[in-house]
Amino acid sequence: MRNLSKTGDLPSNKTYAMKNIIIIFTVAAALMTGALLSCQKKSEAPSVTITSPANNATIYLGDSLHIEGKLSDDESLHEAAIRVMAPSGDTVMAEYPSVHDLKTYTFHYHYKPLVTGVFLLQVVAEDHDGNRTVQGRNFSVAP
Repeated sequence: MRNLSKTGDLPSNKTYAMKNIIIIFTVAAALMTGALLSCQKKSEAPSVTITSPANNATIYLGDSLHIEGKLSDDESLHEAAIRVMAPSGDTVMAEYPSVHDLKTYTFHYHYKPLVTGVFLLQVVAEDHDGNRTVQGRNFSVAP
C-alpha cells in the first residue's frame, strides 16, 4: 500500500491546517470590517423648526412668550432641550422633553420674562447616532 501524502498526490495535514487558518482569518477580517462599517453614522442630523417666536420678535414685560416648533429625525430622536437665556446669560427656562425613540415631537411652551432686554431661545435635538442640531432665536422684552 502506498502512502499518498508522501508522493505528493494529496496535500499534507500541515497544508490543510494552513488553508483552514487562512480561511478563519479571512472570515474574521470580513466580520470585523462589517462591524466597523455598521458603527458609522448613517442617519441625517435631526431637524429643528421654531415656528414661534419669530427671530427678533418683541414682547412686553408682563406678557407671555409662546415657544412653538417641531423636532424630527429620519430614524429616531434621543434627547432634546428647549432653553431661554436672559440678557445676563443665565438660563431662566429649561425644558427637557421626553423624545427618546420618537421620530417627531411638537413642542409648545410659555415663558413669562421678569426683566427687559434681549433674550435667546435655544432648541437642541440629538439623535441616537450623536447627530445634533441647534437652532436659536433672539427676542426682546420691552417695558
